[in-house]
Amino acid sequence: MDKIKFIKTMRTLSSVVFLTTLLILSGCSPAPSNGTNESGSPPTTNPKEADMGSQQDKAQEPDSNLPQELPTPTIQSESGISIPAVQGSYCWSGTCADYVGGMDLLKGHTFVPVLVGEEVSIHMGTDIPPDEWDLFEYIEEQVEPIASTDGTFQLPKEPGTHYYGASVRWTSSQDSQVSLGSTSFAFAVRVVEKK
Repeated sequence: MDKIKFIKTMRTLSSVVFLTTLLILSGCSPAPSNGTNESGSPPTTNPKEADMGSQQDKAQEPDSNLPQELPTPTIQSESGISIPAVQGSYCWSGTCADYVGGMDLLKGHTFVPVLVGEEVSIHMGTDIPPDEWDLFEYIEEQVEPIASTDGTFQLPKEPGTHYYGASVRWTSSQDSQVSLGSTSFAFAVRVVEKK
């Protein structure tokens, strides 16, 4: 009797998981859906909505000074040591990719030794600097924000391996709510004392 109940429960659970996955995946379609096989959105009758749409289209036009290729960060300590980064999630030039985040990005990578207390600078290699910088350190499953508006920060005075993440974003000069592109990455250093 218990075996039959267990089998029915497992079938129900499997069906729920399958349907949930199907619903999630159907929402990930790159093309908008209007309930037909045709692409496109239904026409707007409200003039305010139509005007907002045209403003948003103008704001989303790519900035001529941003490269078409995804920017790659150059991370360097003040003593000139290059620190490699691992690419995370991004949206750039109409393409988006979602990667596992945090310290998981750094599994299997070697860590560059850098001196305690050094300043680290991150440059994105674009003519226009990012409008938003979010830097943080991963400390024992916690995320600690690092204050920075230009991609520079100070390494800790304590030796050890330190894990970092960064997310940067470029916004439209016409509307700061419109993203022109964003990227995230992770890196780690082994902070050592001077010999």
